[in-house]
Amino acid sequence: MKKIVGILVMTLLIGTAILPVTGKITLLHNKYPVTFNTERNNYCSLKSTSDNTKLKLMRAGEGLRNLRSYWLHVPTSYDGEDSVPLVICLHGSSDFSISYPFWFFQSSWIEDYTKMSEKANEEGFIAVYPNSKLMAFTDPFGLIFSYDVPNYPKWFILRNLVDDVGFIQDLIEEMQESYNINPDRIYITGLSNGADFTYYLGSELSDIVAAIAPVAGAIAYKDEDDAEFSYIPDPENPVSVIVFHGTNDSLMPYEGDAWQIGINESVEFWVEHNGCDPIPDVNVSESGRIIRRTYINGDNGTEVVLYTTVGGDHWWPGNDWGSETGWLYDSIQEIDATDLIWEFFENHPKQ
Repeated sequence: MKKIVGILVMTLLIGTAILPVTGKITLLHNKYPVTFNTERNNYCSLKSTSDNTKLKLMRAGEGLRNLRSYWLHVPTSYDGEDSVPLVICLHGSSDFSISYPFWFFQSSWIEDYTKMSEKANEEGFIAVYPNSKLMAFTDPFGLIFSYDVPNYPKWFILRNLVDDVGFIQDLIEEMQESYNINPDRIYITGLSNGADFTYYLGSELSDIVAAIAPVAGAIAYKDEDDAEFSYIPDPENPVSVIVFHGTNDSLMPYEGDAWQIGINESVEFWVEHNGCDPIPDVNVSESGRIIRRTYINGDNGTEVVLYTTVGGDHWWPGNDWGSETGWLYDSIQEIDATDLIWEFFENHPKQ
């Protein structure tokens, strides 16, 4: 076993050494080439959006790579007397650059683009930003920070050495032991790879999680033409869900494709399992760019809401952070996903 692990580690190190210092890296995501800019001077110099956000370490999960890190934001109003909600925010995947090998520990990317810590200060909840592990793509070979979502195809090397579900479970327990967390108000949100993981955790931890908010994700994938789609598990308990997805998503197509399920099927999965009315209430904004579908009357008061951003790309609605660098996706500014997510979470405790 030690010999096998040693070989894998050497492979990872060799892969790191051959990556370019500047320029671009092209990875294969869902059989589509995705190009990332590795010149991240502006990005890597970003600081936390709040002085009260701290980097923490813990051992979590059952995988061998169980030394984990996360960013923790405790609002200044917290005094421990009253129980508070917990919001877990899962970042999207990102390529590795040898120019900035430790950028993941400089600031929380998802905290910056969602401004969730600012919302936490306003509303009095604790926000946690778990960091993923560095993975390796097999075809073509490349390095990427990504959560190991259990229903993903076999895209990654070293994936079996990581237990991200166990990490999140242990992280929730750590928060409950250290802070006065309201057990009926534990929520998860995430973007892209983080949205895929949000879907999965909503099902796997349906006894714990009250509501989830995936932004630009899917519930099922496959990596071969003749393979069956691999879905998230069936939830044992109802969980309220609010979803955001753009019709022009260039990475996770709105209608799906040969390798991933479309957004409508992802939403229908939750409508069915929550026992919601199958016919939604539909609201279209005056501009026609925002379509909201609301499925009500779910078990234990649950609801499922889908915000479709017409023309929206693979990004967080309401935030154009990074647009000056030219390498982030366009965002629909007509709505603010962070505001809408918190409003939904606030209205949907565990029942």
